[in-house]
Amino acid sequence: MAGSIAHPDPAARRAAVDRFLGVLESELHEVAAKEASPDVAASLREFLQLMGSIDASSAAAPRPTEPERLAVCRHWELSLQDGAPRPLVAALGALGPWLSWTQNPNYRRRPPDPTFLDNYGYAVVAGPLDGPPALATASRLALGLLLLGPGAHYPLHAHPAVEIYYTVTRGGEWWRDDGPWRREPPGAVIHHAPNVLHATRAGASPLLAVYLWRGELGTHARLTERRPAG
Repeated sequence: MAGSIAHPDPAARRAAVDRFLGVLESELHEVAAKEASPDVAASLREFLQLMGSIDASSAAAPRPTEPERLAVCRHWELSLQDGAPRPLVAALGALGPWLSWTQNPNYRRRPPDPTFLDNYGYAVVAGPLDGPPALATASRLALGLLLLGPGAHYPLHAHPAVEIYYTVTRGGEWWRDDGPWRREPPGAVIHHAPNVLHATRAGASPLLAVYLWRGELGTHARLTERRPAG
């Protein structure tokens, strides 16, 4: 996020969060209306209902003077350039300076490969008070961004929360259950039921996706020794 400077004005932060959430909600409503799977459409509607409870007027935790940056943030600007031009990408660009990036503590303790932590991170836009630093409060929902560097492989993992990814960039590949790997375009929805094994890998460019969690929010994902075929 070279050149980005955190703005001290909370009104500016709230405006950026409100803009992002409004654009995301509008796009997800359109996706839900067109979704062929009744189960995925129903899950999207549940997430949209929970989004209505987000309080963008206050941060979910005390904000640091400067948002936390990770090595993977060097890919932020390129990930926005790789996203299909649409209002969500513009909203993310405005939100970027406010984002504080973190990593799953399970992965920090035991990285899946030597380069993983330099090419992986997530930022929470809305979440519970007892979670990682977020820009807005949501007691029953975790919503944020996943960023992977080019060629990064986020191996098989699972968690008890229901999850939806909404892709921003092109070229990323996704694996679920027994596979196979699927390359998804920008604007695709990837749904994971509780405890379903899934994996993600970036192509030649960074991977950026919005994630939404509901259900058991306090349990971090854990990697598995199993490897997806292909």
